[in-house]
Amino acid sequence: MPLRPAEAITSRGFALTIFVGATLLFACQPMVARMIVPSLGGAPAVWIVCSLCFQALLLAGYGYAHVLATRVPIRAQLLVHLAVIAAAFLVLPIGIDDQSAERLTSGHPTLGLLLVLLRTVGLPFFVLSTTSPLLQRWCAELGDRDPYHLYVASNAGSMLALLGYPLVVEPALAVRDQSRALHVGFVAYAALVALSGLAAARARRAPDSLRAEGAANLHAAGPPGVGAQSPDAAGRWRERLVWGGLAFVPSTLLLGATEYVTTDIASVPLLWVVPLALYLLSFIVAFAKRQPLPPRLFSRATALVAALVVALTLANVAGPAWLVVGAHVLLLFVGSVVCHRAIAERRPPAARLTELYLCISVGGVLGGLVNGLVAPFVFDDLFEYPLAIGLVCLARAALDRTAAPEGRKELARDVGLGAALGALTWGLVKLGAALKADPQASFAWMFGAPLVVAYVWSKRPVRFAVAIAGLLLAGMSHGGFRGTTLWSHRGFFGVLQVTREREGRFELLVSGRTMHGKQALDPAVAHVPLAYYHPTGPAGDFLGPLPTPEVNLGARRVGVIGLGAGALAAYARPGDAWTFFEIDPAVVDVAEGRFGFLSRARARASVEVETGDARLRLRHGPSARFDVLVLDAFSSDAVPVHLVTREALAVYRRALAPGGALLVHVSNNHVRLAPVFASLARDAGLVAIGRNDAEVAPAERLAGKEASEWLVMTDTRETLDLLLRTKTGWRPLAAPAPARVWTDDYADVLGALEL
Repeated sequence: MPLRPAEAITSRGFALTIFVGATLLFACQPMVARMIVPSLGGAPAVWIVCSLCFQALLLAGYGYAHVLATRVPIRAQLLVHLAVIAAAFLVLPIGIDDQSAERLTSGHPTLGLLLVLLRTVGLPFFVLSTTSPLLQRWCAELGDRDPYHLYVASNAGSMLALLGYPLVVEPALAVRDQSRALHVGFVAYAALVALSGLAAARARRAPDSLRAEGAANLHAAGPPGVGAQSPDAAGRWRERLVWGGLAFVPSTLLLGATEYVTTDIASVPLLWVVPLALYLLSFIVAFAKRQPLPPRLFSRATALVAALVVALTLANVAGPAWLVVGAHVLLLFVGSVVCHRAIAERRPPAARLTELYLCISVGGVLGGLVNGLVAPFVFDDLFEYPLAIGLVCLARAALDRTAAPEGRKELARDVGLGAALGALTWGLVKLGAALKADPQASFAWMFGAPLVVAYVWSKRPVRFAVAIAGLLLAGMSHGGFRGTTLWSHRGFFGVLQVTREREGRFELLVSGRTMHGKQALDPAVAHVPLAYYHPTGPAGDFLGPLPTPEVNLGARRVGVIGLGAGALAAYARPGDAWTFFEIDPAVVDVAEGRFGFLSRARARASVEVETGDARLRLRHGPSARFDVLVLDAFSSDAVPVHLVTREALAVYRRALAPGGALLVHVSNNHVRLAPVFASLARDAGLVAIGRNDAEVAPAERLAGKEASEWLVMTDTRETLDLLLRTKTGWRPLAAPAPARVWTDDYADVLGALEL
C-alpha cells in the first residue's frame, strides 16, 4: 500500500532521524578508539576489541528495539525510549580520564578496555544503536509495508561519519572538540526522535496494528520483493540461522581484514574506518530497491578478488600500500555485498523486521567474538582471516543457488577436491623448505599453479572456497619468506614469531612483515647488533662503538622505549645503567629467553626491563633520569601515534637530564615520520639532525645489516656538532613550513602516509 503525501513527508522525517542517529553512532566509534590510543598505543587489537564492544552494544540495542516494538504499545514505546535517551545525557560529553587510562594498562588489557568503553560510551552508543530498527518499525505504523528502504539512510549516515572522520573531522578538530560536537548533535538527535515518535503515535493505522498483522499473517507470504514467512517453528529457526550465518561471515572478514592491514601500516582511524565504511556500503547496495549490478556479478567479482588477495598474500607483497590495502578492502566489499544481498532476498515482512535486524546483529557479534576473544586464545597466528576468506567464497552459494552442490555426494566431492588441493600445496611448501628453495623463484610452482587450479573451480563455490582456504593455510605454514618459524606467540599486542632465515645464519624476531631484531647464530659475532642497529648504521654512530675491555668511554644512563630482541643492549658500556620499557610482556620473555643481547650486557652493566606503557612510566618516574633516551617502539610496522606527539615529547624531555639527547628510530615502509619529528623539534625549540642509511652494500647486507633512518634531538648543539664532524651521512633536520604539530588531540597520519 503506497504512502499518502502526508505519510510520505513523515517517512522522510524518519529517514532524517535515522540518518542523524547513524552519523552520530559511527562518528562516536573512531573518536572513542582515538581517545584510547594514547594509553594502549597502536596495537591492532585496540580497534578489534572496540569493534567487539560496539557490536555487543548494537546487539543490545537491537534486542531492546525488538522487545519494545513487539511487546509495548506505541505511545508507551515513545515514553520509555525518551527516558532512556535522557539517561544517556548523564555520561555526555564522552572522555577518557586519568583513572580510566590507568585501568586500560593494568591487569588484562582486553577486559580493562571493555570496562572503560562500557563506562564512558556504553549508554550513548546503546541509545544510538536502537534508532534504525525502532524507527523503521514506527514508519511501518504509517502504512509502509516494506520500510527496509530506510536501512539505506542508516548506512548512508554511517558511511558519511566514517569517511568524514579521518578526512575532515580528525584533521580539523581536537578530540575534546569532537566530543563537544557529538554532545550537541545528540541534543538534536533526541529532538528528532521525539518528533518521529509523536508522528507514529498519531498516524498509526490501528492499535497494535503491526502486532495484529504479524499474528494474522504468521504463515503468509510477505509483500512483493520480501521473503515469505517460514511455514513452521523449525523453519523459522532455520531462517534465523541463515540470517545470522550470512551476517557472521562479513563481520569476521571485516575484522580480519582490518587487523591484517593495520598490523603492517598504521593502527589509525583512516585504516579503521575505510573497511568499516565499505562494509556498510555493502548494506546500502544489497538492500537497495533497485540493484545497481546483477548479484551474480558480485559473486564472480568475489572469486576474482579473492584469488588476487591470495596471490598477494602468498607472494608476501608488502607494497605499494594502496595495492595491498585496496585488494583486501575490495574483497571485503564485494564479499559483504554477496552475503548481505543473500539476506535481503530472504527478508521477512515488516511485522518481523526487528527480528531480522536482531539476527543480523547476533551474527555480527559472533564475528567480533571469534576475532576479538576466541581466535587470540585458540590460534597463534591470524588463521581466522584465511578462514573468513574461505567462508565468504562459500557464501556465494547462498546468492547463486544454481551453483550450489546438488546432493551429499556432490558436496562431498567438492569438499574433497578443494581439501586435496590445499594438502598438495602444503606438501609443496614442505618440499620447498627441505630444498631450501629461493622464495621468489619457487612461488610459481609452490603457490601459483595451485592458485590457477583453484580459480578454474570458481564456478563451484564450495570447491573454490575450500581450495582458497587451504592455499592460505598452507601458505601460513610456510613461515613467510623470512625463513622457518621456530616459535610463535599471539597476544593482545599482535603475533610474535622467532624465525630462522633460510641460510641458517640468523634468528629473527618478527611481527607481521616487520622484523624487530636479528642475531647471528655464529658465537663469534653473536654479540654484534644487526639489522637497523648495526655498528656502521646511525644507531652505532650515536651509541657506539661496541664496548671493549681495553677502552672505557665513561658510564651513561640510557633509557630505551621498545625492547624488541634487545639488540641495543649490545652498546652498554661497563658501568652503564640501561632501562628498557616494553608494553608487551611476551616481547620481554622472548628477548630474555631466545636472544642473548640482554644477558651479555648484564655481565658488564646494569640492565633492567620495565613492563608497561612507557609514557605513563616516564611521566610518573623520576625526572632527569637519563642522559640518552631512545625511542624505538613499533607495533609491527605500525606507528604508535601516542608516542609521536607534543605531550609525549614533553614527557621525554622531563626524563632527560640537561643536555641529554633523544635518539629516534623512524624507519618505516608507509609513514614519513622524519617531518613529524622535525615539526615537534621546532615547536619545542630543539635542535635535530638525521641520517637515512638507505644504501646498504651487498657485503653488509650479507652480514646482517638493514637500511634504517634515525634522528637525534637535543637542546644543545655540542653533541650534534661532534656527530656532524666525525660521522658521515648526518644532516640538519628541517621542518616543513606549514606543518601542524601532532598532539594527543590531533594527528594527521593521512598526510604522512606514503601510498
